[in-house]
Amino acid sequence: MIQVSQMTVAQVSSNYEIEIPVTIREALKLKPGDALEIKVVDGAVVMMPVPSYTSRLFAKHQNLWRGVDAVAYIRGERESWRD
Repeated sequence: MIQVSQMTVAQVSSNYEIEIPVTIREALKLKPGDALEIKVVDGAVVMMPVPSYTSRLFAKHQNLWRGVDAVAYIRGERESWRD
């Protein structure tokens, strides 16, 4: 779990926006456009980064393809399409 030891205060703007402090953004590697899940837990606001779709799929089922030459596999598939 990532921990930032220094407490910071963010003010809510008139549009109900807050700026996430630099130390928190850097610790979580947040970038503009990243999604955050926001919920209330025991009276505290909890925000957690939502992983992107591609990062959730990264290396999924990698064991199925272990030891397979991807280029040879694709070439074989392409050859099977020819008459």
